[in-house]
Amino acid sequence: MELFSLSIFAGELPTLAVLVTGLVLAVARRGRLPRRARALMISGIAVLLAVSLLSLTLNLVLPHLLDVGWAGGGGYRRLRLFSLAVGVLWAIGYPVGLGLLVAAVFAGRPIAAPAVDWAGWTPPAGDDADHPDPGPLSPAPAATQWGVTDLPAPPPDRT
Repeated sequence: MELFSLSIFAGELPTLAVLVTGLVLAVARRGRLPRRARALMISGIAVLLAVSLLSLTLNLVLPHLLDVGWAGGGGYRRLRLFSLAVGVLWAIGYPVGLGLLVAAVFAGRPIAAPAVDWAGWTPPAGDDADHPDPGPLSPAPAATQWGVTDLPAPPPDRT
């Protein structure tokens, strides 16, 4: 293998290693993900792996095709069309594969509850249980010099 081909392969090797590792983990640990998320993940990784292998193949084969004279006698046009086809497949396949991976992240996730559930709030149990209830809060908290309060916003009205 010549230096050019070796450098191309070395450049693609980390990407291929990550994709193959991700595919192996997605299949081996299939019980940890919901079915839809797992299917999206495996599909996304497979598309990215196919696109990477296609691109790697073109980059490895192209110099050899030029060396053997495939570009002569109308072969240059075929070579250009082949390169264009691979480029189009890469331009479509890469966003599709990445989109499938992003969709896998969000698939099967439960809708998050609000950060603070004001309706279900109860005061913490502590040593102030002997003290009487202080009564309702004043309707409007005191404003600072700039006209805003230092207190957090009240919970939204859910009636």
